[in-house]
Amino acid sequence: MSKVIERLERIEHLLIQLNAKIDNFLGYESLSKKEREELRKMREEVKRGEFVRFEELFEE
Repeated sequence: MSKVIERLERIEHLLIQLNAKIDNFLGYESLSKKEREELRKMREEVKRGEFVRFEELFEE
């Protein structure tokens, strides 16, 4: 596997981990109720596996 793909997969993994920590980022408390609900929905989608992996976007 190419180094670029490996790095992109690592970034993807880190972004998924970040999803679990989203409530702790600076400014979360200033988000509107609607924005918090959108983040909650995004977290649920990731938990259910409802996202497109990077490699799926650029398959040859």
